[in-house]
Amino acid sequence: MSDLTYKVVVGLEIHVQLCTRTKMFCSCALSFGEEANSRVCP
Repeated sequence: MSDLTYKVVVGLEIHVQLCTRTKMFCSCALSFGEEANSRVCP
């Protein structure tokens, strides 16, 4: 037998959609259905 040992690593990824008027980390307005990258901070 070999001396190999294995360690199990389990990850979890969660996606949520917040009901806010601005983005989470800036004051840019949040609007769904807009053109991509049209509401970004400079």
